[in-house]
Amino acid sequence: GVMQMPELYEVTVNSGEDILRTISDFVTAHGWQNVMIPAAIGSVIGMEFTTPIRNELPLRTSVTPFHNAAELLSFTGEIMTRDRADPALLEVYPDKVSPLIIHIHASCAAAGGHVAGGGLRAGKAFRSVRVFLVPLEGTPS
Repeated sequence: GVMQMPELYEVTVNSGEDILRTISDFVTAHGWQNVMIPAAIGSVIGMEFTTPIRNELPLRTSVTPFHNAAELLSFTGEIMTRDRADPALLEVYPDKVSPLIIHIHASCAAAGGHVAGGGLRAGKAFRSVRVFLVPLEGTPS
């Protein structure tokens, strides 16, 4: 059969704006409940990443700040309503208020080629960031 390609949307995070809040506001405004983020491109600053701190489950994480201006290298993820999320994922999520779980893995490079990455916990656009979003089946367009 013929598969229909899902629509690709784009949101721009302007200089100084909070990346996660901008994405959350955009998804909420569209009423989407299940979204894939295939990529983003741009420059960032004030990033914070979460990574596992031990080799056993349940998952325990720590936060690594990466303060310098940097270029995004990778940025992929998923956004879903809380009721669709894996309970283990909910455990480690700091935000208990938003109806959305924004689960993004990212990496970025600063001067000298220093790279940091992990689960995106915080960060702002430096010049700007273009985030690409694909709403998945079962969400109103």
